[in-house]
Amino acid sequence: MGRQACEAVGGKLVGGWYCFGDYDVVFICDVPNNESMSAIALAVAAGGAAKASKTTVLMSGTEGVEAMKKADVVAKTYKPAR
Repeated sequence: MGRQACEAVGGKLVGGWYCFGDYDVVFICDVPNNESMSAIALAVAAGGAAKASKTTVLMSGTEGVEAMKKADVVAKTYKPAR
């Protein structure tokens, strides 16, 4: 994956780092939406160069707060199955 893949969907590659753990490299991509990142992930997987990958959506603080507010509304009506 690289800068060209991000730019192809109207985004940009923020950076890439080698790391220890389950995966050997981490890329941070700033792309317009989840569909754009999915397109990159699908194209990279189809190419066969990566043995395994994982995509994690990052949210802004504002998005996190909005999610918490919505969770409060849901919690007032949601009843777990017993």
